[in-house]
Amino acid sequence: MAVVHLVPILGIIFGCGIALLAIWTGYRRDRALIEKGLYQPEKREPAGPLGQAFWVAGSILAGIGAALTVSAFVFQIGKAVGVPGLIFLFIGIALVIVYFVAKEKGITPKD
Repeated sequence: MAVVHLVPILGIIFGCGIALLAIWTGYRRDRALIEKGLYQPEKREPAGPLGQAFWVAGSILAGIGAALTVSAFVFQIGKAVGVPGLIFLFIGIALVIVYFVAKEKGITPKD
């Protein structure tokens, strides 16, 4: 086995080892804090209104899907582009509908 073959193998082993070491040391630190009674979990701030993410993702996916579907029919590319375009389009429409339903039920803050 040449040295060239050892480089990626050692890179994977040491890369995974470093990640596991970081997880293990964090675990040990948390255990020590829990035993001393000093542990306080991190409180994460919400990134923003949940509904806004549905609206943005839905709009982007619907736009991509509409563009792929229209281009498939206009340029007569075929089903290879038209079907995935419809999938993106309907996923985007579904996310936009989820946004409006969540807004009506009061799950998301009103704009």
